[in-house]
Amino acid sequence: MEESRKEIEKEMEKRMAEEVEKRVEKGVARGVEILVSVAVTFVITMVVFKFVWAWVVPDLFAGAVAQGLISADLTWLASLKLAVFVGVLSGVYPTFTDAVKQRL
Repeated sequence: MEESRKEIEKEMEKRMAEEVEKRVEKGVARGVEILVSVAVTFVITMVVFKFVWAWVVPDLFAGAVAQGLISADLTWLASLKLAVFVGVLSGVYPTFTDAVKQRL
């Protein structure tokens, strides 16, 4: 009886270890997925902001550009700052939606 109890405990420990390993692997995979998503979004956003700004902003805000309130050309540094903001938001969004799904 003592041996069967020990066997059951060992089996349960083995199952728990496997479950923990699965959850860790899933968490790491999700983290890598989010990081890759943020990096890709960052690069694409930076380039899009830089080149689309000069094309769109002077047309939409001609008066503000003429008065010097808005720059007609976006610097790479300003584009980088905007891309960081959008990249961080793109990383927060999947995490937030997963948390909401788990609550429902």
